[in-house]
Amino acid sequence: MENISQIIQIMARLSELLRLGNEDEWVTRVDQYRMELPKDSSHVLSKILRLYGGMGSLTDIVLYRNGQPLISENNELAELRTKLYELCMVA
Repeated sequence: MENISQIIQIMARLSELLRLGNEDEWVTRVDQYRMELPKDSSHVLSKILRLYGGMGSLTDIVLYRNGQPLISENNELAELRTKLYELCMVA
């Protein structure tokens, strides 16, 4: 259960970063999964892991503002994506 609370915290920060980059569709999806997670964790964990596959996946996102990449935010985003994936794999 500790992993679930960590996953929720990571997803909340992911949502904040995605909002900074105007990735509204991703914000909606991440927030939805974050809210569903405590209710049906095994199903939602599999939905989260599916965000990592294929073209246009969570791993393809690069955050920009006013045409400029957000360097520190993209670095944090990359770290959080990795941590989220690892936690979902062992939860």
